[in-house]
Amino acid sequence: MDISGQYRIAMPREAVWQALMDADVLRRCVPGCQSLEETAPNEYAGTVALVIGPVKATFDTVLKLTDLDPPTSYKLTGTGQGGAVGFGEGYAAVELSETEGNETLLSYTAGFQVGGRLAQLGSRLVLGTTRKLVDEFFESFVNDLDGRVERVAAPAAAQAKPTLGHRTLVLISVVVILLAWLAWWLFGPGTAQ
Repeated sequence: MDISGQYRIAMPREAVWQALMDADVLRRCVPGCQSLEETAPNEYAGTVALVIGPVKATFDTVLKLTDLDPPTSYKLTGTGQGGAVGFGEGYAAVELSETEGNETLLSYTAGFQVGGRLAQLGSRLVLGTTRKLVDEFFESFVNDLDGRVERVAAPAAAQAKPTLGHRTLVLISVVVILLAWLAWWLFGPGTAQ
């Protein structure tokens, strides 16, 4: 499964890059992140608790950053093991571009696959949940940056507020809820397989 997207962040590119390389920032912003530690230069291990439709699982994750071109781009590969629930593996390519007004345009493309019980949920539910989690991450990320920048930046720069498309977040949330209900109805307890 593949996804892509862009986010306009009302912060300088260097500040966005530094935050993306900071394990503490990522730990605060990744939905369900219970732990995230740098195990080697540009390598991380962590634990993430997720709910995908009717499935709740804790994943042990390993992430690796490659092709770093500060503060412009990098690639990320990762795996997650959720025991009997299944596994996931994927990649992402992230690019940061400067825009007018000292803002940053973050563009990403990502691909992933899941196996085990997760694969039985269907690609629509998994993809919808993934998009929702990506939006939640960037909403938290932008809020975290706002808080950090307000303490050190000039007041004019701190007043700029990024927009992530509230309608899009609401629409995705509604669709995910409907798909979760449908998956539960189709694959939940008591259904004949």
